[in-house]
Amino acid sequence: MKRTLWIVLTTLMLATVGVESVSAQKFELGARVGVGLQNMDVEFAGIADAKARLGWNAAVVSRIRIIGFGDGLLGAGLFFQPEVVYSQSNLKVTEPDALVDPGGYVPGGTSKIRMATVDVPLMLSLKVSVARIQAGPVFNLMNNFKTVDGSLELLPLRPAVGYAVGASVDLLGLTFDARYHGDFKKMSFSGDWADIKSRFSSWSVGVGIMF
Repeated sequence: MKRTLWIVLTTLMLATVGVESVSAQKFELGARVGVGLQNMDVEFAGIADAKARLGWNAAVVSRIRIIGFGDGLLGAGLFFQPEVVYSQSNLKVTEPDALVDPGGYVPGGTSKIRMATVDVPLMLSLKVSVARIQAGPVFNLMNNFKTVDGSLELLPLRPAVGYAVGASVDLLGLTFDARYHGDFKKMSFSGDWADIKSRFSSWSVGVGIMF
């Protein structure tokens, strides 16, 4: 966690220095809100099914033009786009019936897990006219997974680095954004009582404004 935070802060500091030293670059700061589905693909014998529910997210967004010309319909360029994103959503988990010796079983049930995360995407954004495509690594800084009633807090089964790809359109002073966020590999945890593997993914759409 400390190493990830150090990498993110160093990258942001270098970007800020670059903006101050190269006057030809264009710097913008803004905010975005949206809705999305966060999903956990879990491999664990005690979970029969895990389904995502609609959640929300909010982000602080910046854009630093690396190279390009013009604005609006006649603009084009390559941008560095660091963000800080807070996301929250619920996951519905179905637990199967469990066999119990001798000759009985414990009925299964459902639980709601609330997922809250803080991520720092460091995106490269290619702009042509009013359209943009983006891709880059995503550094995870915080996970909080617990049941909705607060009775149980779960392990933060997410790796430190993932990726995101997306597209956006700038219209009427707003930015309309669609994005997919995933993990490069599954996160594993082994304990005395269980071996768990999980992979995080999310789809989101949002609207933002740059100041």
